[in-house]
Amino acid sequence: MKRVPFSEAVARKFPESVVLIVAPDEDGDPNVMPAGWSMFTSNDPLMIAVSVGLERYTHGLLEAAADYVIAFPSEAQTDDIVFCGSNSGADVDKVAASGLSLAEPAVGSTPILEDAAACFECRPGPAFRTGDHTVFAGEVVAAHVSETHEERVKNLGRAWGDGPERFKTLSQLLEMDRESVSSDETPRETARDCPDRSLE
Repeated sequence: MKRVPFSEAVARKFPESVVLIVAPDEDGDPNVMPAGWSMFTSNDPLMIAVSVGLERYTHGLLEAAADYVIAFPSEAQTDDIVFCGSNSGADVDKVAASGLSLAEPAVGSTPILEDAAACFECRPGPAFRTGDHTVFAGEVVAAHVSETHEERVKNLGRAWGDGPERFKTLSQLLEMDRESVSSDETPRETARDCPDRSLE
């Protein structure tokens, strides 16, 4: 082991999870933001938490939300992840501009994402500040899964590119590995770039 700058060690987190947060704006319209830091925090009740930067537009929406949705994006939504992570809901209607398909929720008022691998309707729970982020924990009040897209994508990091190509399902990664082995190519190494903050 050797001591290195924080960024070099943190870059070895890839591949990491990515979720899409759907939260209503002041007019009740859904805004979508990708986030890289999320986790389940309880089984009973089922709870899921997401960490959002203090300066993000979605941060204020979550503080005011009566309910919101956490979605596991599928391979059909990789362009949407990039678009929503590159634009602010304060400036653009991301749902209208991206063409994201919405579906009716079962319990709350915030729509779920039609093409996501899974969606979790959440009721706000505890929130606490951690440095330059706030961790929002929500109680899951309804869960949905796609009948078309079974797998969520992971973020492989910017070493794979700045666009949708850096988001892959496990099946896609395994297939790429098999193809590289069969063609005697060396599989692409894990990202060694700086932490990807565009999705937080």
